Amino acid sequence: MRGFNHNTTVGRAPGYRDAAITQDGALYVAQYALAASIEGRLMGCHFGTLTTPLATAATTAIATLRPQAHVRVPDGTAIIPLAVNILVETSGATTQGEIAIATTTVDPGDGTGAAGTQQPVGLNTARPVTSNCTTRQLMTGDITAETGLLELKRFTFAADTDNQDFTWNAMQSLVVPILRGPAGLLVYIGGNAVSFYCQMQWIELTEASVS
Repeated sequence: MRGFNHNTTVGRAPGYRDAAITQDGALYVAQYALAASIEGRLMGCHFGTLTTPLATAATTAIATLRPQAHVRVPDGTAIIPLAVNILVETSGATTQGEIAIATTTVDPGDGTGAAGTQQPVGLNTARPVTSNCTTRQLMTGDITAETGLLELKRFTFAADTDNQDFTWNAMQSLVVPILRGPAGLLVYIGGNAVSFYCQMQWIELTEASVS
């Protein structure tokens, strides 16, 4: 059995390939995220690192145009978000907290804030592909207007919360968005002096490969 592979990974050409089988002759099919990782197209980034979490302002509700972490997807690139994880390490005692994970159909831009703690890297350490995406965090000034904003998941947490973990997983939710650039993947956090870490993973492809 052979199949034609439309492979756009650097250093690999499209063409016919033999199907893989196990030792007992069963057809072997790789899970899509694993296949993407083998090809160097599984990317990840994080916000806050090791012993240094990020922190929101003293009292901050979720605000339009002010995400706490976001990924910029440029024109010509498409991403398939797989997971977003937020660990709330501590929060103040005066305000209930909330988290919204969302997408947009425009590039959010840099806004006024800082570069993400860790810019996107390939999860295949011999990665043949460099991410075209960039990350930003802790917006204190507006990003580009959130055209096409769609919330994927929302969480709330009590005031004076310690060590609570919140995860959105595309495979578990069966909601698998494809963000064709220009686009954005955003995390909004509200509450009282919330100290947090955030991690994101996605499959990154050329826009033409998902047309």
